[in-house]
Amino acid sequence: MKSTGTLMKSTGTLVKSKGPLAIAQSIYDYVHLALWATLAAFVVFFLAYTMPRLQDAAARAEALRIQEISQENEDYCAKWQMGLATKMHDKCIADLQELRWKAQNRFADGLDF
Repeated sequence: MKSTGTLMKSTGTLVKSKGPLAIAQSIYDYVHLALWATLAAFVVFFLAYTMPRLQDAAARAEALRIQEISQENEDYCAKWQMGLATKMHDKCIADLQELRWKAQNRFADGLDF
């Protein structure tokens, strides 16, 4: 059986075969199409499965951060004998929260340039 000497591109057009160059172009076209299809599939996956969970993950991370800071504050006050059972406990916690707030604002102001 004799070859007709034509190749079909991924765009659906027929091109006359000119040997290895035409074959390479055809392979390139199919790989290009496959890569775009893979990207489209990834975007659909990301939108369907990952995006809805991002807000929950951020909320869990923020709750964990607040809990860790609270525990650090308690540990620090206890270190200086101002634990839960002392008169100065609430003042110690308030001072630490104020200190953290000022440091956080100073850091944020340093990022604004």
